[in-house]
Amino acid sequence: MKQIAILAATFALVIALLFSGCTGTQVNPPITPPADSAGMKSFGSWGEVSSFLSSASMGGYGGYYGGRGILMATGAPQAAMAEDASKSASDYSTTNIQVEGVDEADIIKNDGKYIYLVSGPNYYYGGEQKGKVLILNAFPPSEMGKISEIEFDGTASELFIYKDKLVVFGNEYRKEEMPPEPPSADAKIAAPGIMPPYPYYSQNYAFMKIYDISDRASPKLEKEISSRGSYVQSRMISGKVYSVFQDTPYYPRPMPLYEVDGVKREIAPTDIRYFDIPDENYNYNIFTSINLDDLSKEETRKIVLMGYSQTLYVSQENMYMTYTKYSYPILWPAYEKVYGPLLPLDVKNEISKIDSQNISDWRKDRLKTAQVMAYLYNYSASESLDTPVSADVPTANSERTRLNDEFAKEAQKIYEEHSKQREQTVINKIALNGFAYVGKAEVPGHVLNQFSMDEHKGNLRIATTVGELFGGWWGGRVLQGEETPHATNSVYVLDSSLNIVGRLEGLAPNEKIYSARFMGDRAYLVTFKKVDPFFVLDLSEPTNPRVLGKLKIPGYSDYLHPYDENHVIGLGKGAVAAEEGDFAWYQGVKLSLFDVSDLSNPKEVAKYEIGDRGTDSNALYDHKAFLFSKERNLLVIPIQLAEIDEGKYPAGVEPNTYGDFVFQGAYVFSITPEDGFGLKGRITHATSEDAARSGEYYWSNAQVKRSLYMDNYLYTISDRFVKANDLGTLDEIARLQISEASPEPKYY
Repeated sequence: MKQIAILAATFALVIALLFSGCTGTQVNPPITPPADSAGMKSFGSWGEVSSFLSSASMGGYGGYYGGRGILMATGAPQAAMAEDASKSASDYSTTNIQVEGVDEADIIKNDGKYIYLVSGPNYYYGGEQKGKVLILNAFPPSEMGKISEIEFDGTASELFIYKDKLVVFGNEYRKEEMPPEPPSADAKIAAPGIMPPYPYYSQNYAFMKIYDISDRASPKLEKEISSRGSYVQSRMISGKVYSVFQDTPYYPRPMPLYEVDGVKREIAPTDIRYFDIPDENYNYNIFTSINLDDLSKEETRKIVLMGYSQTLYVSQENMYMTYTKYSYPILWPAYEKVYGPLLPLDVKNEISKIDSQNISDWRKDRLKTAQVMAYLYNYSASESLDTPVSADVPTANSERTRLNDEFAKEAQKIYEEHSKQREQTVINKIALNGFAYVGKAEVPGHVLNQFSMDEHKGNLRIATTVGELFGGWWGGRVLQGEETPHATNSVYVLDSSLNIVGRLEGLAPNEKIYSARFMGDRAYLVTFKKVDPFFVLDLSEPTNPRVLGKLKIPGYSDYLHPYDENHVIGLGKGAVAAEEGDFAWYQGVKLSLFDVSDLSNPKEVAKYEIGDRGTDSNALYDHKAFLFSKERNLLVIPIQLAEIDEGKYPAGVEPNTYGDFVFQGAYVFSITPEDGFGLKGRITHATSEDAARSGEYYWSNAQVKRSLYMDNYLYTISDRFVKANDLGTLDEIARLQISEASPEPKYY
């Protein structure tokens, strides 16, 4: 058998092909799952879990940054106040949510009398991590004061309020012993290059704590659930809380850790569900369901080993968890065609042994490729296989060059064919009734956020952008001047079994989705590159989604909110088209009101622009910071205002010029289709000291983060103050300081 000279040049070529066009984290080749692996499986032992993770090359140490959260309910700094229904507001705002009846956890909640808030800042300062939850008497404003607080050594993240129950999510750090090796005789672990761990290590845990607050002055911890890893998101429907935690498995010790009321729960490998197909960034996704009306019932728990969860959408009936999978072509056919006939008999025998193993096809392909590379590059790719390695590799340059070229051609064919499906959104569905896992599906592209999904009449509608990620793209943002190569946008309709039954592809080529909103049989999309196409889509026929109309205007909307059935509010940025290049320079914050009464001819009937380039709003990225009431003719958004002093630019202001920071606070608007947006006034928590040391990247704890109303009072909340203003005049009625001023400027 002729032996072929393959030296470093071939290795470099293969690596270049494997990583060409690479963006983000290294991932695995996509393998079409065989028919017998289409459903979920369970592991038989912890050794199987370790072997699966090791062969998938997705082991990790697990854990995220966070802090230790320990209960310490303090007494009220003032006398406990009796519950008096006559002192509760008859009308009050709630968290801005996506789906009616599906509450979303937030940093602030209210019930018409009390405000419950995560008090920050939750960060390390002076070597100590701080975090707490405050309960404030807020109505009427004349009686505003702190009732009690729950302190944490770690951090609190979000909360729910339900009747006399307070649910707090957060993180805590623990120093604990390294867990033992898997308690299984078949746990043969191949982990080359992994150093032995220290006997102790710091580990992040995520928690959900449930308090009885029937006496607001003295909250009592009733139940606690914690999981190693991080808290993802949660929803609440009629007192049932559905939450998602996530833990990265460390494959020599793959057991997830889960506790209830401080007692570790035993988890069997058969509790871990998975799909026997390659994935990326494997994580334990721990789904829990608990009924606040009956805490004596044990919580329901599902653990699924799958990719890193990114976006959560929850309807009244189902939970959808998605993540984006970036995959690379299967190069084994190229290896087999080019090098297969030239391999020595011992290597061919090893490949035949792999083919005869009772494992998934994708794992066979990886092991076979490793065998070929082990021979070519004179190393053993797997310590778990007794692989013969050829010690005699001749150096025939002409033959090496020929093979390089032949392999490159074959690999390029595979890569080009695969490029159409390189970016996929993986959708996992859980039915809330019984908390049963339904299945998974994949659609091309990636979703922007939870508003890119919606369930209507049993069908899931999802909007995606297909386009390679690149520098400067984060959270739907594009760095000025960057291109979006080969981008296109689509809407897919999936039935209750997650089969694609309708598709609308090829929208706005070379642009990407900046915002989406589904409303019944309609959908509204905003894409952007140089101008803002506002699309109106008809989804009344699930099998035939179609574009009804579109409008092109300068700027874009990051968030769309329904005003009524014929009007949509857009919140985003203004933009000025660049003189050179196919892009635009974004400017200040822009409010738009779209009239969609004529679906084929949408119109922008009102707009309001705030500040210059550099002006920003938390509501652009977090819909919970957006306060709107059609009945009260009220719109409130937090604004960090930047303005350009034209006197500094005698030659004229270029569109890429940033303004200077001059204000942070809440902008209060009236809004009607007839009169558009009317600025009623502004409310700030910043002091003169804050303004004196302000700058473009300055952060202080006086930044307004949320707003809410109770009857005729508008409340604005920062980490330093809670203020109550008259809704009609915006005159300040009362204020409560909840923390000291930032001890020194914080710059980012």
